Amino acid sequence: MRRFFMAAALAALSCSSAFAQPKVDYSKLEIKTTDLGLGVYLLNWRGGDSLILVGDEGVLLVDTSVAPMGDKIKAAVARISSKPIRIVINTHAHADHFGANELMAKGGAMIVAHDKLRERMAQGQYLAAFNQTIPPSPPAALPTVTFADAMTLHFAGETVQLFHPPNAHTDNDTLVHFKRANVIHASGTIGGDGGYPFFDMSSGGSLLGTIASEEKMLSLADAKTRIVADEGNPASSEDLKASRDALVMIRTRVQKLIDDGKTEDEAVAAKPTKDLDARWVHGAFLTGDAITRLAYQSLKGAKPPAAR
Repeated sequence: MRRFFMAAALAALSCSSAFAQPKVDYSKLEIKTTDLGLGVYLLNWRGGDSLILVGDEGVLLVDTSVAPMGDKIKAAVARISSKPIRIVINTHAHADHFGANELMAKGGAMIVAHDKLRERMAQGQYLAAFNQTIPPSPPAALPTVTFADAMTLHFAGETVQLFHPPNAHTDNDTLVHFKRANVIHASGTIGGDGGYPFFDMSSGGSLLGTIASEEKMLSLADAKTRIVADEGNPASSEDLKASRDALVMIRTRVQKLIDDGKTEDEAVAAKPTKDLDARWVHGAFLTGDAITRLAYQSLKGAKPPAAR
């Protein structure tokens, strides 16, 4: 859902009043299904990508989207397999990744996620960049199996490796690696549609953690790996390396501005991303100025504002 909320994020970053979240008519959204091979399929619905793994014993689903999309996801799965959804993996605690958990759990699915994701879902949270309050989730929606650092699932003939990159897109991300199919779900730690990635500091995300997450994925990837972001077509390992390199440049340049005593506004005025923006800025959402502000605040350890 990042494209729907990013305008509010930019408003918050520039210290102006947050925008109201635009209404989305989910009844008009259609799910596009792409076969990635060896039983793995991409479900894309404009704003939050899910993956499924299909086998004789059932279906494994990565991310359940927002609640209104739950029945559409189930219908999309049913067009591929008559088997039930047995396992759900939530990649992080933004509402467009766990919103239909309760529906899937009532259908018999076991929900797996990072320890911190369950905690954030149970307690509720405020996302400062979006000026969005996510209320506590009902008990039936909470993960029933959690892990701290890494976990491996064996399902449908596939080895599904789960890795937690600390403080990346959030503090509760799970990278999902389908080893045989050579597919990775990046949990928002690469930019959707090839843009700059967003690290949500109010959810514990950071620039350095996002770089570390991309480096972890590079260690798992080869030239044929497909990397799935929050939205858009899968990226290649070449795309991932380019993203990592761009973030490293931004870290180095913004840190130098900090070391030189520049204020946040002065750092933005210096345009440290001007030679990168042509490739990494898509539309008016996460601009060069916005990624500079994010990097500055993250490297300075700034604390996001509390709920208003």
